[in-house]
Amino acid sequence: MTRSFAEVLLLIPAALCSGFVIFVACVFQGVMESVDEAAFKRILTELYKHAIKSIYAVSVASVTFVGMIPYFIYYGAENRWFTAGLIFWVITSIVSKVTNLPIYGRVFALDAAETEKLNEERRKLHNANILRAVLSLISIILMVIGLY
Repeated sequence: MTRSFAEVLLLIPAALCSGFVIFVACVFQGVMESVDEAAFKRILTELYKHAIKSIYAVSVASVTFVGMIPYFIYYGAENRWFTAGLIFWVITSIVSKVTNLPIYGRVFALDAAETEKLNEERRKLHNANILRAVLSLISIILMVIGLY
């Protein structure tokens, strides 16, 4: 297997995951902002439950991480742009967990009647999702630059 082919194999699930994240940040977040606070809490709760059980979501996120190990063993870091994209991918994942998971926990703990707090968390989630989408897109762009 050539290095270029291995890079494409890593890029595909990373790009699919990035697309999923961008969809959530740009489209689904709009849905969550258009409903009342109680519905926002229900939607976010259901989204989280289904996302952690989704074969698609778990697979595209995991394949990139797992595939990085043999990639670095066989090819090292000689493609600096692609390596930067992979490292940025990991950083994006960490930032994502640090920013989004606490918001989910706070929303899940709130009562549906606590509208002001739910609105505040909804705004924070919007910002966290946009940050997550932008960072994810940057990682993909870096990987794509590495292919040329």
